[in-house]
Amino acid sequence: MPFNPGNRSCCRSLESAAPARLRRTGIAALPRGLAAVLSGLLLWTLGPGCGGGQRQTATSEGIHYSAVAEGEVWFRHSSIQFRFDRELYCNVFLRQDGRLLALSHNPPDPTLAKPSHFIAVEGQEVLDFYVDYRNIGLSEVRGRFGPGKRLKITGLGETEKNILIEKTMVVELYEAYPDIAMVWAVYRNPDLERPIRITRITNQFFRMDASLTDSRAPRHGLQCYHYDQFVHGESTRPLLDLDFARTVTTASPGFARVAFWNSVMGMTVAGRPPEAGTLTIPVGTARDRRVEVSFRYDLDRVLEPEEELVCPKGFVMVYSGDYGSGLAREKALMGEEG
Repeated sequence: MPFNPGNRSCCRSLESAAPARLRRTGIAALPRGLAAVLSGLLLWTLGPGCGGGQRQTATSEGIHYSAVAEGEVWFRHSSIQFRFDRELYCNVFLRQDGRLLALSHNPPDPTLAKPSHFIAVEGQEVLDFYVDYRNIGLSEVRGRFGPGKRLKITGLGETEKNILIEKTMVVELYEAYPDIAMVWAVYRNPDLERPIRITRITNQFFRMDASLTDSRAPRHGLQCYHYDQFVHGESTRPLLDLDFARTVTTASPGFARVAFWNSVMGMTVAGRPPEAGTLTIPVGTARDRRVEVSFRYDLDRVLEPEEELVCPKGFVMVYSGDYGSGLAREKALMGEEG
């Protein structure tokens, strides 16, 4: 059964949910009132031809970008497709035979839903970053992976001490690799006076659900390759158990990988460790029976006013079938970097 690519059911009224300072600045109200009060600005930002609250732009060969006034931002290739909501939560899809398929899902329970990239400031996680639709940028890239496009989406969050934090999600799609995307986040302290202390970075957080593509399967009914080996539950081989939990750490400069798959599709997520430090990669079944994965590291980094922090890059790959189906494509992209 294909996944329904609608909005997160846990999305709240943005005006009421946003922190007070964001409401005062007007950033949090942008998505809901964009069509009515900022239509001129949206047209100027996204270019001519925006009708019905949506702008779609064909970019490089097979790569398309669209923004919807009520909050969704899509970045599409012929196989892999990304959707960001108005709080910068991310879903990843595989387009196959005209259908959108997904293993990753943000659940209705707001205590479980998290964005793919977020930080902790003085021990407190900052999850919601409200998209500034005036700050969506699209540019061409050309490098070792060939020609492609880079999408940047900027949002603002707020700490418990009412200090704003700016997050920019960066996604690159390449013409020659329609099933793979490079993804990373950049954080900036836009405050002109106060510093912020970042204590943890979390990248590539996804919640996997096998039942999205196979209605007969339990949510945790996935096979998994976790960093350096195939893993499985003790009672449900080769699938993961309800109580499955495994954490590995690495300081290797290369990409560390975790792959999930069922009989319909697979998804690989990867990330690099920080320049100095250890990357922790937990995988485990959560209380709602979905399987969580993330790439995270602790640090003690003070961002001075207007200073930014660029997180290590990662990649996401989607494919039909098991992990072996995508391995050759991954090696072709990564080469010596793998």
